[in-house]
Amino acid sequence: MPMDLRTLNSEKLQYSFDRSDLPNPPSETAISLRDLFYFLVNIDEHPEVLPMARDLVQREIRDEKSGDGGELARRITGSSVAERVASLTDALSASKGTSGRAWQAADAGVARRKLLHVLTQYLPAALVDGCWLETGCRVATAHTHAGATLTGLYQHQVRGFVADTGRHFAGDYRLVCSRLGLPGDDVSSHSFAKHLEFAEESFALPGFLLAIAQFTRTLFPEIVGVNLAWQYLGLSAFGPGLIAEACRHFDLPAIGDDLLADGYAEKGCDLARTAAATVLEDLPEDEREAGFAKMLAGAATLLRLWRRWEEATIAAAPSGPPNPQQEMIDLVWRKAASARGYHGNRPLGGRKIDEYFDVENFNGPALLDALAASPWIRPGDPDKSPFLNRLIGFGGPMLAVFSPAEQQVIRNWVLSLPPREKRNSPEGDRSATLAITDPGLKPAVQTEAMVKGRLFPAADFRRRSEAMFGKCSIRDLYYHLVNVEFFPEILPVAERFARDRLERSRAMIWKGERPIPSRHYSPGALDGWLDKKHRDQVDSYRPPAARPDVPKDAFIETTVQLAPLILIDGAWLQGMASPPLIHTSVARMMFHVFVEEIGEGKSKEHHANIYRDLLTAMGVSAPPVESRAFADWDRLDDSSYEIATLWLAISCFPRHFMPEILGLNLAVELAGVGGPYMEARDTLRRFRYPTLFVDMHNAADNVTAGHAAWATNAIKHYMDQLTERQGPHHLDDVWHRVWSGVRATLPQIGRMKLMAHRAKRRFLGRDPAAVPLIFPS
Repeated sequence: MPMDLRTLNSEKLQYSFDRSDLPNPPSETAISLRDLFYFLVNIDEHPEVLPMARDLVQREIRDEKSGDGGELARRITGSSVAERVASLTDALSASKGTSGRAWQAADAGVARRKLLHVLTQYLPAALVDGCWLETGCRVATAHTHAGATLTGLYQHQVRGFVADTGRHFAGDYRLVCSRLGLPGDDVSSHSFAKHLEFAEESFALPGFLLAIAQFTRTLFPEIVGVNLAWQYLGLSAFGPGLIAEACRHFDLPAIGDDLLADGYAEKGCDLARTAAATVLEDLPEDEREAGFAKMLAGAATLLRLWRRWEEATIAAAPSGPPNPQQEMIDLVWRKAASARGYHGNRPLGGRKIDEYFDVENFNGPALLDALAASPWIRPGDPDKSPFLNRLIGFGGPMLAVFSPAEQQVIRNWVLSLPPREKRNSPEGDRSATLAITDPGLKPAVQTEAMVKGRLFPAADFRRRSEAMFGKCSIRDLYYHLVNVEFFPEILPVAERFARDRLERSRAMIWKGERPIPSRHYSPGALDGWLDKKHRDQVDSYRPPAARPDVPKDAFIETTVQLAPLILIDGAWLQGMASPPLIHTSVARMMFHVFVEEIGEGKSKEHHANIYRDLLTAMGVSAPPVESRAFADWDRLDDSSYEIATLWLAISCFPRHFMPEILGLNLAVELAGVGGPYMEARDTLRRFRYPTLFVDMHNAADNVTAGHAAWATNAIKHYMDQLTERQGPHHLDDVWHRVWSGVRATLPQIGRMKLMAHRAKRRFLGRDPAAVPLIFPS
């Protein structure tokens, strides 16, 4: 039986960053909310922020000042699990806010500006949609009844069941935002988190969701409560609703209509309610009250954070006609630091132009008045203003300094200017003007919100990692990577393990088994290799009469030695569920494979559990895969952990090792298809063991429409995208990286041959296919 919620954290594991007896513990500090968001989106490269994430989540969940928990609690009725969950969903439905109507206004222009404001402020949350559920897919939890529940919820939330991997909410949201000139940077970029268009409050909600996702095994009921609130507050439909309204208000081509298809939101609610009831029913009766309290706390926290965002966003939304002066001052302020130093001694209004761009003494109204009085501006007539038709036009000194949206701000300001006042300086100084700009206007500058908590300095994190795990065995590495939630300091060691193994594979890429089929990337060469490999495997099949009998004990022993691999089936792809990747087409192609490996939300169909059933039929009972007992199981050879540990290590850095993961995925999905699986089926039948495990893989991994086909197409798609982004010049280097992944599951060269390979590379120069370290020494 797969473990349930009661044994999700059966070893009572402690987060290693909570142990102050280990060297270089995290220390109290403060960082900006924007930086926290950036670190959490990129948690694979910034695990040093995890203690602060834990502190944030605990602080938010335990916050009793808002009273939201009490508000929901007062509405809870009934005694049975079903009754209490139903009353909670009713309370949440009754708590829906009014932000869905925030952009409505009598004036169409005001309505559009309001909508644009809400659309902008929701963008950080939209691009991490579903993130609170993603770590439920990890190997330590996905095979459990509880973990499978989260997998099903996540698959629904990110629309992972859609065969068209280009169709998803975040992609449509980004598309409509780009058409309106809103920030188009990738959500994982630092520039995205630093955009001034975003209010500080717009990072609080997604920051919490990203943070709580990191602690699935200790905050499971709270996460289920968060998801329950998300669905019953109508938030799954909120973003798609914004897309539809934006297309209508701004006369854009309609996109994303299917995101609001009848039944989708309702199914999300049904899944969330069923999950909540299932989680509670899985608990012993005397623990259900405490479990419900945790679920309620998660729901109340989400409600409070949503209301905080909703109220702040509505309060800051434009409520009247535009203020062209304020918008122009904000525009010039954003440009000031970069503009200073380009104007030499050129004057404006009796001062040097560059003096206006002193950010320490910025005087926006004075700059605007001087510019309005200059020959460069024709008040009320932007088309005849040299600033717009000469200075920023083709051949002008400020060509491409202002985006089209910024040029519209300038035009609106010029249109708003009253007729030019007569210059009336007694000395006849033509630069003296009457003030026309409100002298009290200041740039709209936001003060960054700060978050306090424990944080590792990056160097201390690496030193702590080395002290804790620098000499760990392969079994230790396997155990800590399965339980990486509790031992994030293992990551630098894991990266080096993966990089070393892949370097060994690349050193023999031209010879031995599975040599690279062509020096230069060619989709035809890839297809040819796949066809030949598949045909060789099919033709290798020998009927029982044509091959020697396998002793039963030897067959069982061989099957048992696969346990470290098969009990984490799909592990190499678990990183595809991360927020920066799940809404990309290549990652969604591989997520399609991954989610089928782990049962699509049904624990009985998880490949690891089907394998456990086979072991049980053989009279073998393996310890839970996440337990220390499994890592120490003397039934297994040390070598049985090697490839499995590579799967786990490489999965921790899905973007960093994407080419290698693509190749590894092809090798794993193709392995066994045809003859090997058919011969295994024959042997299982001979010993009267269930054949479901090999039958399922032989069918699902097929090369026409199954996992092997998806794996091949993902490589081609990735290489096509690389060509579009960088041209064809880097294709071969990346192709070699892909093939090092294909070969990574083979026995690799020893240390002496590796050293010889490195010496040769030093003589020839840098290996263009080498991968830099995320955690350098």
